[in-house]
Order: sequence, then structure tokens, then C-alpha cells
Amino acid sequence: MTTNANTCVYPVGDHSHIQGEYGLTKREYFAALAMQGLFASAEYPSASSIQIAEMAVRQADALLKRLEHL
Repeated sequence: MTTNANTCVYPVGDHSHIQGEYGLTKREYFAALAMQGLFASAEYPSASSIQIAEMAVRQADALLKRLEHL
């Protein structure tokens, strides 16, 4: 399966008349979900917000990479 990280999570109709992106990309969405879980986890109590964000993006990228190979 090919998964494009830059496509919209919930594409709605034809928005070709809108310049730029329309909504969250899959990468942004997956990172937000990972970030939510990391902030809720007691495993990273001393991690800074920047560290959590970096971990979330790495997790999102790992998921996208894995989905490409299914």
C-alpha cells in the first residue's frame, strides 16, 4: 500500500480551487495522536514539550514508513 504522508486525513470533495493544503496531513494527524498518548503516559514525566513533540513526529514517521510496506 502506498501511503502519502502529505495527503489530507479527511479529504472532502474537490478543493483544487483552494491554494495550499486543506486540513491536516496524515503525518500531522498521526503525530498529534502519538503526542496525545505520550503526554498522557506516566513513562515520560520529565520530558519537555519539545521532546514529546520530537518523539511524536518520529512515531508518526515510523507508522507511515511501516504502512508503505504492507
